[in-house]
Amino acid sequence: MIYLLTIILLITCILAFIEERLPEYKWYLYILLGGILITMAALKPIGIDNDSDTYEIYFLHWDDPVFSVLVEPSFLFISQLLNHITHNVHWIFLFYASIGLTLKLQAIKKLTPLVFLAMAVYVSNYFILHEFTQLRASIASGILLLSVKPIAEGRRKRATLYMLVAMVFHYSSAALFPLLLLNNKEMNLQQRIVWALVIPFGYVLWITGISIGDIPIPYISDKLNTYKELQEEGLFDAVNVFNLVYLVKILIYYFILYFYDTISGNNKYLPLLLKMEGLSLFCFSGLSAIPILAFRVSELYGIVEVVLFTCVFYTVNPKWLGKLTVITIALALFAINVFYNNILHFS
Repeated sequence: MIYLLTIILLITCILAFIEERLPEYKWYLYILLGGILITMAALKPIGIDNDSDTYEIYFLHWDDPVFSVLVEPSFLFISQLLNHITHNVHWIFLFYASIGLTLKLQAIKKLTPLVFLAMAVYVSNYFILHEFTQLRASIASGILLLSVKPIAEGRRKRATLYMLVAMVFHYSSAALFPLLLLNNKEMNLQQRIVWALVIPFGYVLWITGISIGDIPIPYISDKLNTYKELQEEGLFDAVNVFNLVYLVKILIYYFILYFYDTISGNNKYLPLLLKMEGLSLFCFSGLSAIPILAFRVSELYGIVEVVLFTCVFYTVNPKWLGKLTVITIALALFAINVFYNNILHFS
C-alpha cells in the first residue's frame, strides 16, 4: 500500500508539470486520481496506521456505552447502520474518505489553478494524516478548506453553517469558529511582521509552560485540565516542537511571508491562508502543554497548506523550476512522514 501511494504521488507530481497541456483531460484525470485515493483509503490494511485498529473496535462495538464518550454520536450512528449490512470496517473507511476527500478536491479547485501541484502537497501530508489515519478529522478538515472562500468573501453565515456541520463529524471542529474573526484584506508590512511574530510567541508559551487550561473559562478549562492530567499520566505523547515537519513548515511560512508582494497578485486568498497557517503553527507550540489539543487544532487549521504551499511556485523562475521546488517540498514531507515519523507502517 505504501509503494502504491508513492506511485500515485509521483504520478501527481508528473501531472503537475504538464497540467497546462491537459486542457481536455485535466479534470478527468483529477477525478480519476481522487477516486483512486478514496479507494486506497477505504481498502487500507488494518494496522498500516496508528488508528485503524482502534476504529475497527469502535465500529464493531458501536453500542458500548464507553465509546459514546470517546467518539461523536454521528460515528456511532453510521457504524450502527453499516453493521446491519456488514461487519467489515472498510465500509466506514469508505464513507469518511469519500466525503472528506471530495470536499478537499472541490475546495482545491476553487482556491488555486495549480490543482495537481496542490494535490501533490495534499497526498504527501494530509491525505496520510486524515484520510489514512484520523478518520473523523477528514471531513472536518475538508469542510474547513471549503470554508476559506466564504470567509474571504465575508459570507460568514455560510462559513458558520459549514463549521456547524463539521462539528457533527468531529468535536475538535469547535476550534474553527475563531477563524470567522479573520479577514482577507491585504497585509501591509507591519501586519506581516505581526504575523511573523506569532511563531516565536508560541515558543514563549511553550518555554513558560502557560496553558490555555489555566484560563478560568467555565467547562472548557475543566475539560482542558482533564486532558492535561491524562498527559501527566502518560496517556498522550508529548509535543516535540522541534520536529522536522514543523520546522519545515515554519521555514515555508516565513518564505511566503517574505515574498508576499510577489505572490499576492497570483492568489487572492493569500492573506487569509497565511493567517490560518500562522495560527496553525502557533497552536502547535503554544498549546503544547495539552498535546491532544495542540495536535488536533494545529492539524485542523493546517489543511490550508495544500493550497498555501503551492504559492512558492510564483516566487521561482523559470516555471518548471518553481514547480520542481513545490514538488520537492511535497516529496520531503512525504519522506519525513513515512520514513522518519513512521506514520505508516511497512509491516
